[in-house]
Amino acid sequence: MASNGEQFVTDAEGKRVGVMLDLDTYERLRQAEAELDDIRDYDDAKPQVDAEVKAGEFSTLAEHKFDYGKVK
Repeated sequence: MASNGEQFVTDAEGKRVGVMLDLDTYERLRQAEAELDDIRDYDDAKPQVDAEVKAGEFSTLAEHKFDYGKVK
């Protein structure tokens, strides 16, 4: 076990092959992973969205609210 509380799983030769995490640390890492995925999705979509806005190809929230109650 390392001095900072890390716990490693080792093989027969003592090589580190895994790590044990407390649940709080695991949940924080999972949350950070989800946030990073969201950031990457935003970064991927932004150029296309910027181009659509520049071309005037968008609608406002007010337009969506107005269309929501209509029967199609």
